[in-house]
Amino acid sequence: MRTVSAVIPHAGGLELLVECLEALASTRGVELEAIVVDNGSKEEIGREALDALPTVQILRYECRLGFAAACNRGVEAAGSEFILLLNNDAVVEPDTLSILSEAMSADRMLAACQPKILSLTHPGRFDYSSAAGGEIDRYGFPFARGRVFDTIEEDRGQYDRGGYVFWGAGAALMLRRERYLAAGGLEEPFFAHMEEIDLAWRFQLMGYRVASIPEAVVRHRGAATIHSGSFIKMYLNYRNSLATLVRNYSTASLTRYLPGRLALDMALALHSLITLNFLQFWAVFRAGCWFLTSFPYLIRGRRSVQRLRQVPDRAVLERIYPGSVAWQYFIRKRRTWSELYQPLE
Repeated sequence: MRTVSAVIPHAGGLELLVECLEALASTRGVELEAIVVDNGSKEEIGREALDALPTVQILRYECRLGFAAACNRGVEAAGSEFILLLNNDAVVEPDTLSILSEAMSADRMLAACQPKILSLTHPGRFDYSSAAGGEIDRYGFPFARGRVFDTIEEDRGQYDRGGYVFWGAGAALMLRRERYLAAGGLEEPFFAHMEEIDLAWRFQLMGYRVASIPEAVVRHRGAATIHSGSFIKMYLNYRNSLATLVRNYSTASLTRYLPGRLALDMALALHSLITLNFLQFWAVFRAGCWFLTSFPYLIRGRRSVQRLRQVPDRAVLERIYPGSVAWQYFIRKRRTWSELYQPLE
């Protein structure tokens, strides 16, 4: 029987964690190891809270490590070939781990795969994170099959074919441990947000793939630790997105697409000022300032990532949306994944 280690960063919300563990306890078809990384939660996780899954291991850290570092510590402690990164506000269906690990076993080129991620609070709707499979455009803006910016679709089975995608959300993502470690794990200075996209990009550079397996299902509450619309969430997304482009693109691709991305950010900052959305303006502005003052970090990271490269950028670009998803969404009014892949004209 295949073994799976579920790594669950926990920064607070004991009731959420108990619900998550209760769902994991119903897992069938695999041998399960659960590792809770107590990420500076300041909560006492007593054994009575873990009755549903008494074999769970707890790694305790007094300070807040961030999602990326917490996942890395959990993966390092795991003893299985297959790792499931799982948010503490996610509920796994009984056959999900078996289906995902079977897909990984059948395709050695898979470094990671994700289930269909549905909303726990809005039944029948995709989750915001990576829905039925994460994608990205050439300027670094992520979207998903089932979610483009703030347009979230109902699940009508329209994306049930699955297949290769560009990235999967860390809310529920199965990984091959050896590939994860070979790629360097999640980038800890990111702290949270975009780190799974940066990792997936490294997998692509190494010649591996990421897949969506919609037969497996996880339901996710979302925004339980860093609330949607908060300054820190917006700042980390903009900041880490810029870093992801610099770290992963070839020199030729970076020269081609980074100026466009910076122009889009400036346009967004101006629009935020005009519409009096000062929180968004400040997040974009701070991210830009960080970018301009962080070249030593960016250059070191870029060198480290480029040493992993086994395939040319043209092979990776084939898996990236060829236009600007922002242009298509806000100007052309194409609001779903299927509409985005109509002829770009």
